[in-house]
Amino acid sequence: MKIYRHSNISRQLAAFAAAATVLLANPAHAGVTSYANPLPFSYESQGSQHKDLRDPCIIRDKDTYYAIFTMWPFRNRDEKHFADPDMGSSPGIRMYSTRDFKTWKEEGWLAKSSDLPDNCPYKHQFWAPEIHKLNGKFYLIFTASNWNAKQFNLQEGYYAFIGVADKVTGPYAHITKVPNGPCDSSLFVDAKGEFYLAMPRQDIFVQKVDLGKLDRGIIERVGQEKRVVTFAGSDARDDVNPKYLEGPWVERIGGKFCLFYAECYPNRIGYWTGVAYADNPMGPYTKDSRGKVFFGGHLSIFDGPDGRKWLSYRKERPGIGGGQLCIDPFDIDANGRVRAVDTVNSPVSSK
Repeated sequence: MKIYRHSNISRQLAAFAAAATVLLANPAHAGVTSYANPLPFSYESQGSQHKDLRDPCIIRDKDTYYAIFTMWPFRNRDEKHFADPDMGSSPGIRMYSTRDFKTWKEEGWLAKSSDLPDNCPYKHQFWAPEIHKLNGKFYLIFTASNWNAKQFNLQEGYYAFIGVADKVTGPYAHITKVPNGPCDSSLFVDAKGEFYLAMPRQDIFVQKVDLGKLDRGIIERVGQEKRVVTFAGSDARDDVNPKYLEGPWVERIGGKFCLFYAECYPNRIGYWTGVAYADNPMGPYTKDSRGKVFFGGHLSIFDGPDGRKWLSYRKERPGIGGGQLCIDPFDIDANGRVRAVDTVNSPVSSK
């Protein structure tokens, strides 16, 4: 079983760092001249500072980068913690901004548990938040629940919610539950501007969704959902199958739909990203034959400082810790495949 060859990775990282030095010497965004993973980022949650986070999403708007993520504590519903602040839940979705990936500014709350009414259907959890700029609007999608759902006659369990804003910083209005939308649901559009959901249920599913009535608190899933990527590795060159797939993100690049997804492997051998490609939003999608494409998981794609697409992800390395915010650029090679090498513990600088 091939898991992680340090000698090969070291050579790749050295080559990638050298290339990045040249590319960042004349960045499109003059504020970014260097970066080192994990990024120097921490945040306050429930009275203490934390570096660990989950499910980071970075979006660029003009010359500023905005980050949201799953905040500590990351736990599910647990009655042992009901006396804790916010019943032991993540406190909400707080936004941070940066222009250089070194200094960060708090931008306020997009959703805050303690400010929401007790019967709010998205009162707790606030997992896997994402912001997508689609059709000229900003859409916030996240997973949440109400841990007293039965008391308020709400649907039990956790589901995806979507809200919309005119500005990246919000406020996000008309936050509405996606009917039976699973955890880690993501949102994207086709060339016509029509909306789709990418949804993980061990495998990855895609379905068209109508947001035309969002201002009335209505989201309609259109047609049938379609299984487009399976966790089994029969169509990719892998020695072992992941236990399940999560954290999908679809990015349309050069007319192709690139479906990124996190691969969760048994025995903690790593948290990898796989990619599948399609000409149409509903597929068929073809897995990248390399299987494990990138050593990092639950990523998002954003427009980077050098004109390329970049990804944000959380560091996960067996033996050296995990959960911290990282970024790296990637390219599309001559065969139309994603080419990315992580630079964790390898500073990239133009100086």
